[in-house]
Amino acid sequence: MGPATKINSASIVKRGKEMLFSQLDDELLAIDAQAGYCYSLNETAGRVWELISASMPVSAVCAQLRQEFAVDEATCLRETIALLQALYDAELAQVIGEAPGRASSTP
Repeated sequence: MGPATKINSASIVKRGKEMLFSQLDDELLAIDAQAGYCYSLNETAGRVWELISASMPVSAVCAQLRQEFAVDEATCLRETIALLQALYDAELAQVIGEAPGRASSTP
């Protein structure tokens, strides 16, 4: 296994595999029977999942979230990066590059 990938604001991410999620109240639920995992995404995490159906820089994901939710830029970046890193570590998201001309440091 190669070096661990660390997601940052310039990372371009997309879904790593297509999972079927079902809406249950304010959450999205999915079961990966092969891996033996159940995933639950709250409203905000579910929105991130929707946004990364197409490849998108983390900074653009945050820009969209900030239009839809009352969150400051630093908090949005920190929490979105943490979520995407967890999705990446679970092989649910993949990093396909970095946005050109963007700083790659995390907040």
